[in-house]
Amino acid sequence: MKRVRAIAHREILKPLLRDRRFRKGYEEELEKLRIMEALVHLRERRGLTQAALAHRIGVSQPFIAKLESGETHNFNLGTLVKLAVALDSNLEVRFHPHTANAA
Repeated sequence: MKRVRAIAHREILKPLLRDRRFRKGYEEELEKLRIMEALVHLRERRGLTQAALAHRIGVSQPFIAKLESGETHNFNLGTLVKLAVALDSNLEVRFHPHTANAA
């Protein structure tokens, strides 16, 4: 039986990330995932269910579920502000230039 070598996701991504359009989309999705991961983590630390958080900001539980899973893009800065207030947190939006692109 021939051995199959597992390929790390970085090996697959490396050539794809050379394409500017792919890299841009990849980086945008990665930022969204970071935001959603922070939201889930904070909601859980506050001991809130998705339903309780949804009630606090006036949306449905499925909306929170879709938001946390990255399945919806139907939210805006106002939604993030409401989430921050509901989670008794401060919302910070920062822009950090990429080292290679900073001039």
